[in-house]
Amino acid sequence: MNKDLLNNSEYTWCFACGKDNPGGLHMRFELDEEKCLAYFTPQKQHQSYTGRMHGGLVAVLLDEVTGNYLYCKEGRPAYTAKIEIRYRKPLIIGEEVLCIGREIKRKGRLVEMQGQIIAKDGTVLAEALSKMMLEE
Repeated sequence: MNKDLLNNSEYTWCFACGKDNPGGLHMRFELDEEKCLAYFTPQKQHQSYTGRMHGGLVAVLLDEVTGNYLYCKEGRPAYTAKIEIRYRKPLIIGEEVLCIGREIKRKGRLVEMQGQIIAKDGTVLAEALSKMMLEE
């Protein structure tokens, strides 16, 4: 795993993790051999219904934590081929969550990933199964 790619400065305008994107989510990642982690606290500008994070942005968290794991492990971008999301409970504005991405299996450049968003009390708020295609 290439930890030098973690929180890479090459993609400073990435909506999810770019440090220079004023409208972005500014996600920061931690990695080990098995998973990618990111802590995130939804803010008022991320809400849909009052006090709840917009579902599309929840999808971004899941997509990013799975893709970032592959980017750091492989040293090349991975693109979402398919993602299936299960929204279990709302993410509450102002409450920090943990986002986790894990590799499930792979066949060539196609990698199946699992993403989860977990509340501080351990409740799974959202989860995803995705198929990511590694760039050649």
